[in-house]
Amino acid sequence: MQSVMVPVPAGVKGLIFDLDGTILDSMPLHFTAYNYSLEPWGVEYPHDVFLSRGGIPTRDTMHLIAKDHGIENFDVDAALQRKREFVDKNLDKITLIEPVMEIIKQYQDKLPMAVGTGSNRETVTRMFKMFGLGNYFEHVVTATDVQNFKPHPETFLKCSELIQIDPTDCVVYEDGKPGMIAAETAGMKVVDVTQYL
Repeated sequence: MQSVMVPVPAGVKGLIFDLDGTILDSMPLHFTAYNYSLEPWGVEYPHDVFLSRGGIPTRDTMHLIAKDHGIENFDVDAALQRKREFVDKNLDKITLIEPVMEIIKQYQDKLPMAVGTGSNRETVTRMFKMFGLGNYFEHVVTATDVQNFKPHPETFLKCSELIQIDPTDCVVYEDGKPGMIAAETAGMKVVDVTQYL
C-alpha cells in the first residue's frame, strides 16, 4: 500500500518531530526488545499497551509494566540492560520513515525545526549519527533534558523555546498518544503520522 503525503498545516512557523515511530521506524524493534527484556520474569508486554505508552521513557515504562503485572523483586536495571543489549545487536533493523523525512528535507532552512523525544540523550546521539539527522536538526530535546515526560508538554515547549517560535505557531509530528496529548496541551497543532504511513 502506498503511503499518502504527510501534510504540513497552513500557517505554521515551526516544525517539531518525535523520533521513534515518527522519523525512525524503530517501534517494532523496541516492542520485541521489551518482550526480550521481560523474559526472565515470565511477562509478555501487550502490543496495544506498548503503543499507548509511546514517548514515555523506558525506565518509567518498566515501572508501569511491573505494576501492571504485579512483578515482585523486579530488577529494573537488569531489564533495561537486556533491552539495551537487544536493541544494540539489532540496530540494522531500524530504518528512516521516508514520508516524514521528505517533509524534513523540504523544509530544511525554510522553517525552524526541532526533535522532541522520550529517548535519552545517549540513544538519540547514536541514532542521529547513524542516520545523519544532525544535518537537519540543530535543536533536540530528549528525556535527559526534561523533568516531566510526555504526556506532559515540557518536551515540546522546550522545543518551541529553542526554535523561538510560539507554541500556537508550531506543529508536532507524532505517532504516540502520550506525545499527541503533550502537543495539544502545549497549544500546538498535531499531525498523527500513523494515518499517512
